[in-house]
Amino acid sequence: MLDTHFKLTFSRIPNMTFWCTSVNIPSITIGDIAIPNKFVPLYVPGSSIQADNFKITFIVDEEFSNWNEIYKWMHQIIPFEDFRDILKNDAEYYSDATVHCLNSAKRPNVNFIFHKLFPISIDGFDLSTTLTDSSPITINATFAYETFSMVKAT
Repeated sequence: MLDTHFKLTFSRIPNMTFWCTSVNIPSITIGDIAIPNKFVPLYVPGSSIQADNFKITFIVDEEFSNWNEIYKWMHQIIPFEDFRDILKNDAEYYSDATVHCLNSAKRPNVNFIFHKLFPISIDGFDLSTTLTDSSPITINATFAYETFSMVKAT
């Protein structure tokens, strides 16, 4: 069994699980507005929310298929070579994704659900015959999204 406590699934690729070694649940910031007065400024909540990108590190499977799914997804959003590969419907750019946080028994405990998510970067990787350990290849990927929420797993 993999030594990880997070798995990621995408509605876009339902038969694939990404086993994550790290997941960065994005920070959220609301702005503030300073209201000047005679003494010190008074602050009130602003009118917008800033959210960081969603970042993961995942273990690449033996067939490199999980890495390739994200690569192909990016290729379909912005064609690298041939415009015939571009997605016809803008809604296909996005996917919902769920981070399943597992408890000590490897059962889902809490889920973070991201809506309208799409990849904005994926790391490359080195293949070398001089590597002596059998550590799996891990890759960083970054996603933009519209919203996310936390729900208790059932």
